[in-house]
Formats: sequence, C-alpha cells, structure tokens
Amino acid sequence: MTGLPFTPPDLMAYHRATRAEIDLNALRRNLGALRSALGAGVGVMAVVKADAYGHGAAACARAALEAGAASLGVGIIEEGIQLRESGIRAPILVMGGISGSEIGDLLHHDLATTVYTQSLVQAISKQAAQAGKRPRIHIKVDTGMTRLGISTNDFLCLAENAKNLGNLEIEGLCTHFSSADEEDDDYTLQQLSRFEAALGQLQTAGIRVPQIHCANSAAILKYPQSRFNLVRPGLILYGALPSPALQPYLEPVFGGEPPAPVMHLKSKIILIKKTARGTPLSYARKHVTRRDSLIATLPIGYADGLARSLSGKMQVVVKGKKAPQVGAVCMDMILIDVTDIPGVQVDDEVTLFGGQGEQRIRVEETAAWAGTIPYEILCAVGKRVPRVYDV
Repeated sequence: MTGLPFTPPDLMAYHRATRAEIDLNALRRNLGALRSALGAGVGVMAVVKADAYGHGAAACARAALEAGAASLGVGIIEEGIQLRESGIRAPILVMGGISGSEIGDLLHHDLATTVYTQSLVQAISKQAAQAGKRPRIHIKVDTGMTRLGISTNDFLCLAENAKNLGNLEIEGLCTHFSSADEEDDDYTLQQLSRFEAALGQLQTAGIRVPQIHCANSAAILKYPQSRFNLVRPGLILYGALPSPALQPYLEPVFGGEPPAPVMHLKSKIILIKKTARGTPLSYARKHVTRRDSLIATLPIGYADGLARSLSGKMQVVVKGKKAPQVGAVCMDMILIDVTDIPGVQVDDEVTLFGGQGEQRIRVEETAAWAGTIPYEILCAVGKRVPRVYDV
C-alpha cells in the first residue's frame, strides 16, 4: 500500500486535457430540422451504430428519441443489447443482420433484424416458436450494393416463406444505396427503380409491410423520392456531410447551412518551446523549422484516433486563430506551430475539429487532410478520449 489517494478511472478520464465535447442539443436540432422537412408521413430511424459514430450510443440514442426519432438502427447485435441494458426500450433494428448463434439474444432483448437468406428466416422462426415469441424482421433486398441482401429475383420467395411460417412479423422492406453521395445520379436511380419494382411485387402478392426504407443521409437530401415512410439518417445527425457534392441540397432541410457539428475534439497545450531556425521536429525529422519558432505540444495522438496521415497537413484553433500541426503525429502527442499567435500559454485550449469562438474546423476538412471520409475520423476517436456531454 502506497497511501496515495485513489482516483476512480471514470473521474481520472474527465481530468484529461484531451476530450471530445458532445453537444446533444445540436443533435436534437439536426434531427428536428430533418423531421420538419420530412413531414408527418415519414418516420426517422436514427442510426447509432459504431457507438453513434464515436459520439456515445446510449446518450445519442436518448437525445434522438427525445427529438422525435421513431426507432434506432445499430450495426451488430451487441450494440442493440448494450442499448437495451442502458434502459432504452424503443424499437431497435440490427441493420447488419445476425448469425444463427445470435437468435436467442435477438429474441431475449426484443430486437428486430434484417434478413436476406431462407436459412436464417427458418432458424429464427424455429427458435421463436420454441420461445413463444413473434420477432420482427426487415427483408433486405440487394439492389446493387452487392454486400448484404437477397437478390431481386429471389426476395419474393423469401417474403412468402416468412409470411407462411406464421410467427414472424415482416415489419420492413429495405435496401442500401452505394453511391447516393456522388454527383452522378444514374446508379442510385437504378437502385431505386429496382427497389420500387420489388416493393410492387410484394404488394401484388398481398404481403403488407408497414416500414419501407432505403434513404441514408445522402439520399434523404438528394433523392426525396427515396424517403418512402421511413428514413435512416446517420452522419447528418452528427453534423457532417457524406460528400461536398451534397452542399446544393441542404436548403430544404437545413436552410442552406450544413448540419450543426455535435462533436468538438479538444485538447490543451502542455508545453511551449522556443525553437531555433533549422530545428528538426518529431519522428523521422521530416519537419525542420524555417524560422525561430514557438512549438507547442498537445497530449493527443494516433492512439486517440488522430490519424498519422494528418502529419503536417492539419490545422487547429488556438485563441481563436488557426495554427498548423507540424512534424509526425505520434502515438500520444502532436506538435503545433504557435509562433504567429500572440499571448499563447500552457493550458490554452486547442480545438482540433469543431468550434472555438468564431473559428470552426469542420470534420469534413479534417477528413480531406487525412485523405479519408468524415465517418472514419469520427469513429476513430479512441475510447481513452473522454466524452463530455452538454445535455
């Protein structure tokens, strides 16, 4: 025993200089704007998979439901179970489907799942009969993503089989667009046409399906005809756009402005060094100062999800001014050049993306610097970065 005071791990995390501030009111505003634009006939399934794209699934799920979401979408069954264990009772769809070994958990936790094989439908029905349950299924049709889903030639047979089994509730018909965020419309319109044809076959066969959904964030904005009676927003709820090509389509939903960012990734300066011209910085000495400089150290690195590909490319905000990141991104630290920022001091707050005063760095910018997409930047923010919620 050392006799030193013990700080519980959760409190220790909140003392960390690096943190992700989560503005749940921004999420509520984004969802509220979306619902207003959709009108009364279209419901919202808020997508909270991948820990709500790194924002914290339980907190974001509650905020989305408070703002009027009708249901929640997760990627894998464990995510649905975690939401149930956090006390959320709203309808939850496992969008990525399940394996046969997960059927018991699906039934026990009252989750819905997508289905796309006859064998899975049969297995769910068999276990449901044994358990005295009537699970909800959403038939996923592959219209061109070529990932999950049953072919348009075979889906009607699956739907009829599911109906005839008698103990499955066919709650939804869905598909997923591969290219809705691209400028070229052709492929998305082909997918939509195939989906509409499948829906027509279902109706002709007399199989009633209450939820029809295929619109992701991009399609909600760009293809209003794809909304049907349920949409699945993900990235736009968290304040980012899947692609710059969607900018012209913001007016009807967000009044021409991008959705409000929900995550603000921040850190603090822990050291400032006066550095002479010609000094190499960080690993591999790929950056050498070209003038006498002030170089500040931040306690955040690629172990926190800050991609190493951002090395020497990104900017941050300090005291309301932008400053360049310099040298290699390390596991636990980065360096920034604060030479041109008057009055900078240790403990000054630094924003890596999000807002600080009048300055803002959108996560889309960070993604462009890293050569990736905003989804990856948000999802990569590591578990050792505490989420601090503004509720």
